[in-house]
Amino acid sequence: MTARRILGVDFSGATDAGRRIWVAEGRARDDVFELLDLRPAAALEGGGLSPSVAIAALRAHIVKVPDTVAGLDFPFSIPRSLIEESSWIAFIRAFPARFGDADAFRNWAFRKAGMRELRRAADRAAKTPFNSYNLRIHRQTWWGITALLHPLVVSGAAIVRPYQAMPRRPKPIVIEACPACGMKSLGFYPQYKGRSDAHRAARRAVLRRLIVDRLMATPSRILSARMIDDPGGDALDAVIAAIATAHAEIAPDADEDEMFEGRIYGTLHRPAVIAHVD
Repeated sequence: MTARRILGVDFSGATDAGRRIWVAEGRARDDVFELLDLRPAAALEGGGLSPSVAIAALRAHIVKVPDTVAGLDFPFSIPRSLIEESSWIAFIRAFPARFGDADAFRNWAFRKAGMRELRRAADRAAKTPFNSYNLRIHRQTWWGITALLHPLVVSGAAIVRPYQAMPRRPKPIVIEACPACGMKSLGFYPQYKGRSDAHRAARRAVLRRLIVDRLMATPSRILSARMIDDPGGDALDAVIAAIATAHAEIAPDADEDEMFEGRIYGTLHRPAVIAHVD
């Protein structure tokens, strides 16, 4: 039996998103993730630097293989109290026409929330760093919903869990993943984003920890170098998102709040026996 295709995506809504969005691809065997490819969205087929081009290429890459689970690091929704539509699907369908840009989205959400930054129950449970419309994250939310989730929902090219029912036949499944939450669940979260020697050493330490804890198989030297050499930590985050996605228990049901606010997958499961790596 062929192992299911796993994608982990560290997302971005920056003007040079194609350089900042990283995609990790692999498969899980015996609960150990095997990394097969790691590249920025600009290097995907049809990719480019601008967010519109990069995210379109990412969207096509996700749906290329039916038996795929893709974990993406951006908020898929907002607090239920702010959603005026009757369902998450209706909210997503109306989103691009309602909010012409990321600032329009943030300003609306902030005003509707009484000038507060409200968090979803999923954010509180997973201990995400920011809420959906925080100043540092609102562009990711807007671009992710507008350019990725909206086209997938409208076309039916993929299933977004837990908002939509599980497919009866193989079809790409998209979930919300959180690399930062994964590192927190591991109890090991050094500062690895930066250009200093200390940051580089921290990225190497994180990779080593993932291997030693048998969360992933030892990657090739080329793929290891991409994780360690990327100063923003985006390549490493994509791999962490892929591991969280590989271990995600995508339950067939969801409670009423999750149907609006979603569920965040970020836990990194650790085995009882730790392997030694020289």
